[in-house]
Amino acid sequence: MILEAVNISVERGGRKILDGVSMRVEPGRFTALIGPNGSGKSTLLKALAGLWPVSQGSIEPLANMPRRDIARKIAFVPQDTRIDFAFSVAEIVGMGRYPHRGRFAVETAADRKAVDRALERCDIADLRARDANTLSGGERQRVLIARSLAAEPEVILLDEPTASLDIEHALEILELCRELSHDGHAVAVAIHDLNAVAQYADVAALLDHGQLIQTGAVREVLNPASFERVFGVRADVLPGGHYSFHRIPKEHL
Repeated sequence: MILEAVNISVERGGRKILDGVSMRVEPGRFTALIGPNGSGKSTLLKALAGLWPVSQGSIEPLANMPRRDIARKIAFVPQDTRIDFAFSVAEIVGMGRYPHRGRFAVETAADRKAVDRALERCDIADLRARDANTLSGGERQRVLIARSLAAEPEVILLDEPTASLDIEHALEILELCRELSHDGHAVAVAIHDLNAVAQYADVAALLDHGQLIQTGAVREVLNPASFERVFGVRADVLPGGHYSFHRIPKEHL
């Protein structure tokens, strides 16, 4: 499934948050949505997931799909990793099966197999009986990704999945996202760490003030001109393709 935003705009509370954005999220690709705070990354993910309506343009092929079919094909993992109730890990992951069986339907053998596969894929099978409220931030994030995988989606959208994690767990989550794209999923992640984008992503989409500035191969989008224009920093390319950033004094902008 190719998920495509076609010239979309999104307005919330009378304010235009996205303005004429067109981009694709494709199977087998890890797409990174980058840009300053308030650039529209989270809004674009929610529009792609069918959670927020567009005021202009369309998200294809969602326009004519029932909500339940969208929930089966597209998984959205929000930034907030809090789990407010004392469910076990297996119960949380099992909630990902709701689009297939309904909230109160009896669990089937297919549901159990899908949950087991999701737990194994996210390397948390040994946590299945744990109270989800006792987990570390990295473990919680894996549980939420596993819940999304239990729905057996084609597209996985994640809103800043590494924002509250330490370096080790952040890298583990990014490695998992890359592996999921290699498995054939279409994966899109909103993220601030540009060095992580350079290391893990295939495609980058650069947003600023609600507009898409550039999209394409990561090395094409992550360039000194874009860094200076959008982020107001200068970048030196280090060995291994990493970047060192330097703030530009305001009087030089």
